[in-house]
Amino acid sequence: MEWLIAKRGDVNAIYNFNCSDKYATPEEFTLKDGTPRPILGYIDLLYGVVIMLLYVPCLCVMLQKDNIRLSCFKIMFLLGFVDLCAIGVNSVTNGILLIEGAVYCSHPLTIFITGALGLGLWCSACMICLILVLNRVLDILFPTLVKRYFAGSRTTMVLLIPVFYGVYFCFFTPPLLFTSRYQAWFFDPFIYENKTLEYQNYPHTANNLFIVVATCMLYGYFCAAIAKQFRKRVESTNKKSHTQIFLQSTLICLVNFVAAMIYVYMQFFPVADFVIVIGHISWQLGHGCPAFIYLFMNTTIRNGVSRIFRLKRPHVHTKTTTTVSMVGHPGHHHHSSSIH
Repeated sequence: MEWLIAKRGDVNAIYNFNCSDKYATPEEFTLKDGTPRPILGYIDLLYGVVIMLLYVPCLCVMLQKDNIRLSCFKIMFLLGFVDLCAIGVNSVTNGILLIEGAVYCSHPLTIFITGALGLGLWCSACMICLILVLNRVLDILFPTLVKRYFAGSRTTMVLLIPVFYGVYFCFFTPPLLFTSRYQAWFFDPFIYENKTLEYQNYPHTANNLFIVVATCMLYGYFCAAIAKQFRKRVESTNKKSHTQIFLQSTLICLVNFVAAMIYVYMQFFPVADFVIVIGHISWQLGHGCPAFIYLFMNTTIRNGVSRIFRLKRPHVHTKTTTTVSMVGHPGHHHHSSSIH
C-alpha cells in the first residue's frame, strides 16, 4: 500500500503493476483475460451477507458489560471485528468480482486496496488467534500469569500487537490481487508472463508457516490440558464441554491450516483449480465459521443473542457459572469453578 501512497494513488505508476500498456480499457481486460463465474459469485455474495448478519449480534453480546470486562471477550471482539471486515473482502467483494469475471486490471485501484486490506486482516486474525489460545492456555494452567498480562487495560495493550502486525502487512508488503481466471487472490497480477517470483510476499509465507502452525500446536496443547483436567472429574457436563472444546478447536485449526498451506503453496507452484477453490473456501471459512460456532456451541453468546431477539426470556442465576468453549478461535470465560 505504501507504493500506492508514494505514487499518489496511481496504480499504473507502480513497477510491474502497470495495466495501461497491454489493452486500452479495463473492459478489454475483463473480456480477454477474465472468466465470469456468476453461480460461484452469487454463492460467495450470499455467504458473505449471511455471515455478516450472524456476526453482528454476536459482537453486540461480546460488548455487553458483563462480557467485555473479561480479557477473552476483548480478544474475541477484536477477532470478530477483523473477521467481519475480512468477509467483506474474501466473500462479498470476491463474489461481485466473480460475477463480473474481473481480473486485476479490470479494477486495478479497487483490487489493489481491497487485496492489501484482505491480506492485513488475515495476518492480523492469525496473530489474534495465537494470543487468544495463549490466553486460554494461561488461564487454565497459569492463572496468575493471566492476571499479570491480561488484567484490565493490559489486554488492550496486548491487542495493539496484532493491530500493528496487520497494518504492517497491509501497508508494507505486496497485496493480494484478484483474478476470476483462477477464482482466487494471488500476489501475481498476471500482467506479464514468467514474473511470478517478482511479486512474492515472503512475510506472508512466514506468517502462514509459523504463526498458523504455532497456533495449531497451542490448540493441541490446550485440548490436552483440558482433557487432563476433565479426567479427574466425573460429571457428564464436563465431558460434554470437553467434547465441544475439542470439536471446535479441531475445526478451526483444520480450516486455518488448510487455507494457510494452500495459499502459500499456490503462490509458488502450479496447482489444480479445485485445490485453489478449496484454499479460498478455507480462507472464507476461517473468518466465517466462528459466527456459527458462537451461535451453536458457545452458551454465553447463544443465550445473549436469544435475549437480544427475545427468543429466550432472561432469568436470574442463583450462582454465577462458567462457559467453557473454544470460540472462533477458542475462548471461554470463567467466574467460578462450575462448568456448563
